[in-house]
Amino acid sequence: MSHLPVILKLDGKRAAVIGAGTVAARQIPKLLEAGVSQVIVYAPSLHPTLESYLNKPHFKWEKGMVDPTFSFDEDFLFLMTNDSALHLALYQHRKTYQLVYFADNSSLSDFHFPMTFQRGPFSFSLSTGGASPTYGKRLMAQIKKNIPDSIEEDLLFLEYARKQVLTSGLKQQVRKQILQQCASLHFLQEPNREELLHQLIKQEINRKRESHF
Repeated sequence: MSHLPVILKLDGKRAAVIGAGTVAARQIPKLLEAGVSQVIVYAPSLHPTLESYLNKPHFKWEKGMVDPTFSFDEDFLFLMTNDSALHLALYQHRKTYQLVYFADNSSLSDFHFPMTFQRGPFSFSLSTGGASPTYGKRLMAQIKKNIPDSIEEDLLFLEYARKQVLTSGLKQQVRKQILQQCASLHFLQEPNREELLHQLIKQEINRKRESHF
């Protein structure tokens, strides 16, 4: 089965989480950090690390056992108990619009949680498709070693550069050339790169004016 790697905007989305054990304790914080409007946990007990969320407005705990015939209305349905039979029963009663995550059955899951590394605006995800999480962790460690320490600072500068160039009034091709130059390793290593950026923009604006005479 193939999957499409995407980055989802979760603002306004609601998630039903069945189970509140170790797996849920690992994934629920990710949902809240991603901006899910509400996470409703259905479980008889709560993992100790999740207790701090009880006073949060986006977190709700429905204490008790889950009936296998129950149907949930949330946008996402996370099946995270150690009861595979319960998962299958709830899956049969899912809503047509719901995306379902199985903690114990990747073949039925509509999506998966990849390994993720984030530093500022930079985000990198890796998945082995369930083939070998151990191999994936080792590969991720190797990739991290090759990520430059300056990546967050560089991306913040490039974001600034993009805004400056896009509002310069220059032609698209010229804007593209400036942004490509700014993203080069040589340019990023310049200690006065912001000043150089403004010089580039000014030069192109002057060249544009001169061409009209």
